[in-house]
Amino acid sequence: MKKYILILLLLITSMSAQSIKAGYDVSFGIIGEIGKAEITYIHDEDSYLIYVHAWTTGMSAILSQNREESYISQGKILDGILRPDVFVKHRKSDRSVRDSVYLFDYFAEKVYTDYTKVHNVQSTCFDIDTMKNTKIETEEFSQNSEVFRFFTDNDLLSLFFNTQKILPTLKYGEAKQLAAIGSKSPNCEIDIKVPDEELRTELQTIMADTSGNLITIILHQDIFQSERGELHVNFDDDGFAKDVVLKDVIMFGDIRGKRIYQDVSATNNVALSEE
Repeated sequence: MKKYILILLLLITSMSAQSIKAGYDVSFGIIGEIGKAEITYIHDEDSYLIYVHAWTTGMSAILSQNREESYISQGKILDGILRPDVFVKHRKSDRSVRDSVYLFDYFAEKVYTDYTKVHNVQSTCFDIDTMKNTKIETEEFSQNSEVFRFFTDNDLLSLFFNTQKILPTLKYGEAKQLAAIGSKSPNCEIDIKVPDEELRTELQTIMADTSGNLITIILHQDIFQSERGELHVNFDDDGFAKDVVLKDVIMFGDIRGKRIYQDVSATNNVALSEE
């Protein structure tokens, strides 16, 4: 993962860039905190880089074998719209590391993908010398490259930041369906919806900060056994989420991501780190 960060950073070290970083606490109903996340958005007039790092904490980290995920989107800014050139997805736990890299070819209208996985496998063998069973851990490596099944000009991260450009055309209760590389739904479809008055009133009783642009993002996938992966997000003017709610998760209520800080700086030297 670090090699991808270093390669992409070479593309922006000469930029007179603005950097915005936000941190979030993630909590799950009666359980409490289950993780944390950081989002960094670096851009000048023509180029951008988004880096997201999320990791589990406490009992959640123990149960998930210290699971953490990182995402990178890097590309160009055309007429205020983010257009990715590369999207990287990195997932790591105590037992495995998985990387997915997506390269966008706008001329050919294709997305080229490369998947790698390193998995620790435990086996048991009988040691004749000690007359005991011995555990052996080995690494299994797999790799696959292919052309993705269809082309789209958004990934998950660019879509979130492009959402602000979609909002002015939608009225309360209206929705628009888009596709984003990185989504786990069958055709990478994602619905962007502006909540109607009834839902808006309900969400405002849950969210601490109700100023901003309140929208619903339907990922069409089972997240923590929620029905459709329906995220309710309150965006600020920079495209950063202030509050995120995944409602009615089975047994435990709502999963909520709450912004705890946001820093804005102008810099030519940007350091991204992975915990």
